[in-house]
Amino acid sequence: MNNSLKSKVKLWVSFLRLAYYSEDLQIQSNLKKSESFYSDWGNYQTGSFEDWWKDHSYLFHEKQSVRELSAGELVDESSFTISFPMIYSPTTATKIFKDRYMKAFEEQRSGNKKVKKVYGGSFELKPDDFQVSQFQYYLKFCKEVYLPLMKGESTPKTKTFVEIAQERFKEKTKKTSSRRIPFTNSSSSYEVLRRLATRYKTYSHNLMINASKGEFPGNYEEKSIKNQVEKRRKEYPVRKFSKGVPRSKSENYQKRESGFDMYAKRVKSKSN
Repeated sequence: MNNSLKSKVKLWVSFLRLAYYSEDLQIQSNLKKSESFYSDWGNYQTGSFEDWWKDHSYLFHEKQSVRELSAGELVDESSFTISFPMIYSPTTATKIFKDRYMKAFEEQRSGNKKVKKVYGGSFELKPDDFQVSQFQYYLKFCKEVYLPLMKGESTPKTKTFVEIAQERFKEKTKKTSSRRIPFTNSSSSYEVLRRLATRYKTYSHNLMINASKGEFPGNYEEKSIKNQVEKRRKEYPVRKFSKGVPRSKSENYQKRESGFDMYAKRVKSKSN
């Protein structure tokens, strides 16, 4: 999912706002240290994001630049790429480029594709940031489940996080991907929901930590979670065949050799 720069910054600001409601001492310490980093952002803590964005969008940009491609380098689909043989004069090459670029530009517009607005601010986000469509779910969990339950002296049990999450995600949660909305699968076992809640708790805390430091999204997964994901990928590789294909055609296996022959005795008796 290729999210716009505006949607990325909105998530950044949203987690930054939530960080101020956290009672975590590390998060509060980070916010004080990063005051100079966020000084140009003005009043981002209150009010409408749309109003704030109109006045501060110039601060941001995505990492994009005009550059020469090296031999064998992959072409970026989001860019217009053209190869010029070194036989044209600069004037002729300019005309050719203009004609080709205008044609590609009009084809893009006629194909109902939105032309991204280019921003040139000092706060840079990489094109691959926020490719995870579940970020809206992380935000909802952090705001409506994690922060309310973390208020107080004692940390609630994971079961409580599961129960509250199930309630909150049932309430008109906007679907942001083809996957099922988290915590809404009635057939999921408690163990599955417990692991999901534990993961979302980690994401909520780490995303606020990152925002409070001026780093977003940053590294928001624990090493243990990443290791588990990599382990599952190795243990359960992607199927090479679609469902319904016979096992004999989708898997190499050896037929077990058995030393027992149920007919051996009977054949021997006939021969006698």
